[in-house]
Amino acid sequence: MAQLLIVLLPILIADMINPVLLGGTIYSLGSRHPFINTFAVLLSFFVTYFLAGLIIAVSLETLTDYFHIPHYFDYILELIVAAALFYFAWKQYRAGDQHPEEKLKRNEGMTLLQAILLGVQINIVGLPFAIPYLAAIDQILKAGINVVTTFFVLMLYNILYVLPFAMLIVIRILFKKESDVIFEKINLWMHHIYAKYMPIFFVILGIILVEDAVSYLLGYREYSLLSLI
Repeated sequence: MAQLLIVLLPILIADMINPVLLGGTIYSLGSRHPFINTFAVLLSFFVTYFLAGLIIAVSLETLTDYFHIPHYFDYILELIVAAALFYFAWKQYRAGDQHPEEKLKRNEGMTLLQAILLGVQINIVGLPFAIPYLAAIDQILKAGINVVTTFFVLMLYNILYVLPFAMLIVIRILFKKESDVIFEKINLWMHHIYAKYMPIFFVILGIILVEDAVSYLLGYREYSLLSLI
């Protein structure tokens, strides 16, 4: 279990660099009911993301059992995820840092229902690009843990995911007058980090996954970097 959590930590950090969720959180903090609406955005995002991960994990396990797919399929899946990481790294590298230097949008009239739908919408729009999440699910399934433990590990992953965004509520409470300036800086920083460093991280993570899968498929599992953790 400790080995699994160590492997998941860098994947989680990469997954948390989500400019869209950050923008949605700041957007809701500008409403007339900032704390309730922001909590609703993050809670609906958490529930949707967690359920999506659960559905993916259960579907993969069900297909593996139903078609009697051997254990090495997990490593084939690992190669597929690695290929997707390389693709998105190249795509982001080509796109560069195109974030416009503009003021963050606000919606003072946001309702609770709109906040809930916003959290779900952020998930639906971003889920096809959540390759680190797929990498995390792949590592969880490879660990061979029982269903209950898988459930709680996936839940812990998602709780830790939204936690930094929830800290923006604390910033709003402690620095109400200065919070808009702070949010502007955090927003720009997040976009620059995503544009500049995510391609590098995706490539590194992809190489590690390829090395792990190839080591197993060639019969040299003991030499895998992940097995040495």
